[in-house]
Amino acid sequence: MKSLLLADDRHDLLATLEPILKHWGYRVLTATDVTQAQAFLASSYPVMLLIGNNLLEDPALQLPHPPLPLLAIAHPQSACPESSPDLVLTVPIDIFALFSFIQRRVEQHPRQNLRLQLRLPGMYCTKGAEFVLADVMSLSISGLFFRSPLRLVAGDRVTAVFPLLGHSREMEIGGTVLYAIEPLPSNNYAQGFGLGFDALSQEQSTLLGRFIEEKFLSEVSGCQAGVGNFSSAQLRR
Repeated sequence: MKSLLLADDRHDLLATLEPILKHWGYRVLTATDVTQAQAFLASSYPVMLLIGNNLLEDPALQLPHPPLPLLAIAHPQSACPESSPDLVLTVPIDIFALFSFIQRRVEQHPRQNLRLQLRLPGMYCTKGAEFVLADVMSLSISGLFFRSPLRLVAGDRVTAVFPLLGHSREMEIGGTVLYAIEPLPSNNYAQGFGLGFDALSQEQSTLLGRFIEEKFLSEVSGCQAGVGNFSSAQLRR
Protein backbone atom coordinates (compact mmCIF):
# COMPACT_ATOMS: atom_id res chain seq x y z
CA MET A 1 0.00 0.00 0.00
CA LYS A 2 1.38 3.40 -0.98
CA SER A 3 1.92 5.94 1.80
CA LEU A 4 1.13 9.65 1.75
CA LEU A 5 2.47 12.15 4.28
CA LEU A 6 -0.30 14.53 5.38
CA ALA A 7 1.07 17.33 7.58
CA ASP A 8 -0.88 20.35 8.78
CA ASP A 9 -1.47 22.17 12.08
CA ARG A 10 -5.24 22.37 11.48
CA HIS A 11 -6.54 19.32 13.32
CA ASP A 12 -10.10 19.53 11.97
CA LEU A 13 -8.84 19.64 8.38
CA LEU A 14 -6.59 16.62 9.02
CA ALA A 15 -9.52 14.75 10.56
CA THR A 16 -11.46 15.21 7.32
CA LEU A 17 -8.68 14.65 4.77
CA GLU A 18 -7.21 11.55 6.42
CA PRO A 19 -10.28 9.28 5.98
CA ILE A 20 -10.77 10.56 2.43
CA LEU A 21 -7.22 9.55 1.48
CA LYS A 22 -7.64 6.20 3.23
CA HIS A 23 -10.88 5.64 1.34
CA TRP A 24 -8.92 6.04 -1.88
CA GLY A 25 -6.67 3.18 -0.80
CA TYR A 26 -3.62 4.91 0.69
CA ARG A 27 -1.82 4.58 4.00
CA VAL A 28 -1.78 8.04 5.58
CA LEU A 29 1.04 9.29 7.80
CA THR A 30 -0.44 12.21 9.74
CA ALA A 31 1.68 14.91 11.33
CA THR A 32 0.58 18.07 13.14
CA ASP A 33 3.99 19.76 13.39
CA VAL A 34 7.38 19.86 11.71
CA THR A 35 8.99 17.48 14.22
CA GLN A 36 6.46 14.74 13.48
CA ALA A 37 6.68 15.35 9.75
CA GLN A 38 10.48 15.17 9.84
CA ALA A 39 10.34 11.90 11.78
CA PHE A 40 8.07 10.31 9.17
CA LEU A 41 10.33 11.51 6.35
CA ALA A 42 13.33 9.96 8.10
CA SER A 43 11.72 6.59 8.89
CA SER A 44 9.11 6.02 6.19
CA TYR A 45 8.86 6.07 2.43
CA PRO A 46 5.89 8.20 1.39
CA VAL A 47 5.27 8.57 -2.33
CA MET A 48 3.76 12.03 -2.00
CA LEU A 49 3.62 14.96 0.46
CA LEU A 50 0.54 17.01 1.36
CA ILE A 51 1.72 19.80 3.65
CA GLY A 52 0.10 22.94 5.02
CA ASN A 53 1.60 26.33 4.25
CA ASN A 54 2.49 27.03 7.88
CA LEU A 55 4.69 23.93 8.06
CA LEU A 56 6.20 24.47 4.61
CA GLU A 57 7.38 27.91 5.69
CA ASP A 58 9.12 26.50 8.77
CA PRO A 59 12.92 26.40 8.11
CA ALA A 60 13.20 23.27 10.27
CA LEU A 61 11.36 21.23 7.64
CA GLN A 62 13.85 19.50 5.36
CA LEU A 63 12.16 18.16 2.24
CA PRO A 64 13.63 14.97 0.77
CA HIS A 65 16.03 14.76 -2.17
CA PRO A 66 15.26 13.73 -4.81
CA PRO A 67 12.02 15.66 -4.34
CA LEU A 68 8.67 13.91 -3.98
CA PRO A 69 5.41 15.17 -5.48
CA LEU A 70 4.38 18.03 -3.20
CA LEU A 71 0.91 19.51 -2.68
CA ALA A 72 0.61 22.61 -0.50
CA ILE A 73 -2.57 23.24 1.48
CA ALA A 74 -3.08 26.99 1.85
CA HIS A 75 -5.55 29.41 3.37
CA PRO A 76 -7.05 31.89 0.87
CA GLN A 77 -4.98 34.76 2.32
CA SER A 78 -1.71 32.81 2.34
CA ALA A 79 1.18 33.81 0.14
CA CYS A 80 2.51 31.33 -2.40
CA PRO A 81 4.97 29.05 -0.55
CA GLU A 82 8.65 29.42 -1.36
CA SER A 83 9.09 25.64 -1.59
CA SER A 84 7.61 25.59 -5.14
CA PRO A 85 5.06 22.81 -4.69
CA ASP A 86 3.68 20.97 -7.70
CA LEU A 87 0.17 22.12 -6.78
CA VAL A 88 -1.36 24.55 -4.28
CA LEU A 89 -4.89 23.75 -3.08
CA THR A 90 -6.54 26.57 -1.19
CA VAL A 91 -9.04 25.96 1.59
CA PRO A 92 -11.86 25.21 0.81
CA ILE A 93 -10.34 22.02 -0.57
CA ASP A 94 -11.52 20.92 -3.99
CA ILE A 95 -11.70 17.12 -3.63
CA PHE A 96 -11.92 16.68 -7.41
CA ALA A 97 -8.62 18.53 -7.90
CA LEU A 98 -7.11 16.59 -4.98
CA PHE A 99 -8.15 13.26 -6.48
CA SER A 100 -6.89 14.21 -9.94
CA PHE A 101 -3.48 15.36 -8.65
CA ILE A 102 -2.89 12.22 -6.59
CA GLN A 103 -3.89 9.99 -9.48
CA ARG A 104 -1.64 11.78 -11.96
CA ARG A 105 1.40 11.92 -9.71
CA VAL A 106 1.18 8.59 -7.86
CA GLU A 107 -0.62 6.01 -10.00
CA GLN A 108 0.83 4.25 -13.02
CA HIS A 109 -2.63 4.02 -14.57
CA PRO A 110 -4.45 7.10 -13.22
CA ARG A 111 -8.22 7.32 -13.12
CA GLN A 112 -9.54 10.39 -14.86
CA ASN A 113 -12.39 11.31 -12.54
CA LEU A 114 -13.68 10.77 -9.04
CA ARG A 115 -16.45 8.22 -9.61
CA LEU A 116 -19.23 7.18 -7.23
CA GLN A 117 -20.64 3.67 -7.06
CA LEU A 118 -24.33 4.16 -6.35
CA ARG A 119 -27.81 3.35 -7.60
CA LEU A 120 -30.15 6.02 -8.90
CA PRO A 121 -33.39 5.60 -10.84
CA GLY A 122 -33.03 7.11 -14.29
CA MET A 123 -34.04 6.93 -17.90
CA TYR A 124 -32.56 7.64 -21.31
CA CYS A 125 -33.56 7.93 -24.92
CA THR A 126 -31.87 7.87 -28.29
CA LYS A 127 -32.91 10.22 -31.09
CA GLY A 128 -36.54 9.71 -32.08
CA ALA A 129 -37.12 6.91 -29.54
CA GLU A 130 -39.12 6.65 -26.34
CA PHE A 131 -37.48 6.98 -22.96
CA VAL A 132 -36.25 3.72 -21.40
CA LEU A 133 -36.14 3.19 -17.63
CA ALA A 134 -32.66 2.25 -16.39
CA ASP A 135 -30.52 2.34 -13.24
CA VAL A 136 -27.54 4.66 -12.86
CA MET A 137 -24.85 2.45 -11.27
CA SER A 138 -21.93 4.89 -11.21
CA LEU A 139 -21.58 8.63 -11.66
CA SER A 140 -18.83 11.18 -12.15
CA ILE A 141 -18.65 14.80 -13.25
CA SER A 142 -18.00 13.62 -16.81
CA GLY A 143 -20.26 10.60 -17.26
CA LEU A 144 -22.21 7.67 -15.86
CA PHE A 145 -22.91 3.99 -16.29
CA PHE A 146 -26.45 2.85 -17.04
CA ARG A 147 -27.55 -0.72 -16.37
CA SER A 148 -30.04 -1.27 -19.16
CA PRO A 149 -31.85 -4.17 -20.88
CA LEU A 150 -31.36 -2.58 -24.31
CA ARG A 151 -28.16 -2.84 -26.30
CA LEU A 152 -26.40 0.28 -27.46
CA VAL A 153 -23.05 0.62 -29.18
CA ALA A 154 -20.18 3.05 -28.88
CA GLY A 155 -20.96 6.30 -30.63
CA ASP A 156 -24.71 6.27 -30.06
CA ARG A 157 -26.13 9.62 -28.98
CA VAL A 158 -28.20 9.52 -25.80
CA THR A 159 -30.14 11.91 -23.59
CA ALA A 160 -29.96 10.84 -19.92
CA VAL A 161 -32.34 11.93 -17.16
CA PHE A 162 -31.75 11.20 -13.47
CA PRO A 163 -32.60 12.82 -10.12
CA LEU A 164 -30.16 14.35 -7.67
CA LEU A 165 -31.74 12.72 -4.65
CA GLY A 166 -31.77 14.99 -1.63
CA HIS A 167 -31.39 18.11 -3.78
CA SER A 168 -34.89 18.16 -5.29
CA ARG A 169 -33.36 18.56 -8.74
CA GLU A 170 -33.34 16.50 -11.92
CA MET A 171 -30.54 16.41 -14.45
CA GLU A 172 -31.11 16.10 -18.20
CA ILE A 173 -27.80 15.71 -20.01
CA GLY A 174 -26.88 14.70 -23.54
CA GLY A 175 -23.92 12.45 -24.19
CA THR A 176 -22.22 9.79 -26.28
CA VAL A 177 -21.96 6.07 -25.54
CA LEU A 178 -18.27 5.33 -24.86
CA TYR A 179 -18.53 1.57 -24.36
CA ALA A 180 -21.12 -1.19 -23.94
CA ILE A 181 -21.10 -4.17 -21.58
CA GLU A 182 -22.53 -7.45 -22.86
CA PRO A 183 -24.37 -9.83 -20.48
CA LEU A 184 -21.78 -12.51 -19.66
CA PRO A 185 -21.20 -14.90 -16.73
CA SER A 186 -18.06 -12.94 -15.82
CA ASN A 187 -20.13 -9.84 -15.00
CA ASN A 188 -23.17 -11.65 -13.57
CA TYR A 189 -25.00 -11.05 -16.84
CA ALA A 190 -25.15 -7.32 -16.20
CA GLN A 191 -25.80 -5.33 -19.35
CA GLY A 192 -25.34 -1.63 -19.86
CA PHE A 193 -23.24 1.18 -21.25
CA GLY A 194 -20.91 3.97 -20.21
CA LEU A 195 -22.00 7.45 -21.22
CA GLY A 196 -19.70 10.44 -21.58
CA PHE A 197 -21.46 13.75 -21.00
CA ASP A 198 -21.39 16.60 -23.47
CA ALA A 199 -20.19 19.94 -22.15
CA LEU A 200 -22.21 20.77 -19.04
CA SER A 201 -23.59 24.20 -18.30
CA GLN A 202 -22.09 26.00 -15.31
CA GLU A 203 -25.24 25.34 -13.31
CA GLN A 204 -25.23 21.63 -14.19
CA SER A 205 -21.54 21.31 -13.35
CA THR A 206 -22.04 23.02 -9.97
CA LEU A 207 -25.09 20.94 -9.04
CA LEU A 208 -23.55 17.65 -10.12
CA GLY A 209 -20.25 18.40 -8.40
CA ARG A 210 -21.99 19.30 -5.15
CA PHE A 211 -24.11 16.13 -5.29
CA ILE A 212 -21.08 13.89 -5.93
CA GLU A 213 -19.05 15.58 -3.20
CA GLU A 214 -21.79 15.19 -0.58
CA LYS A 215 -22.49 11.56 -1.51
CA PHE A 216 -18.80 10.76 -1.49
CA LEU A 217 -18.23 12.30 1.95
CA SER A 218 -21.26 10.43 3.29
CA GLU A 219 -19.81 7.21 1.87
CA VAL A 220 -16.44 7.90 3.51
CA SER A 221 -18.11 8.55 6.86
CA GLY A 222 -19.97 5.26 6.64
CA CYS A 223 -16.97 3.16 5.63
CA GLN A 224 -14.21 4.46 7.91
CA ALA A 225 -14.39 3.03 11.42
CA GLY A 226 -14.35 5.70 14.10
CA VAL A 227 -15.17 8.53 11.72
CA GLY A 228 -18.31 10.50 12.47
CA ASN A 229 -20.52 12.17 9.92
CA PHE A 230 -18.99 15.17 8.21
CA SER A 231 -19.88 17.30 5.24
CA SER A 232 -18.15 19.40 2.62
CA ALA A 233 -18.26 22.33 5.05
CA GLN A 234 -15.41 20.74 7.00
CA LEU A 235 -13.14 21.04 3.97
CA ARG A 236 -13.66 24.80 4.13
CA ARG A 237 -12.02 25.45 7.48
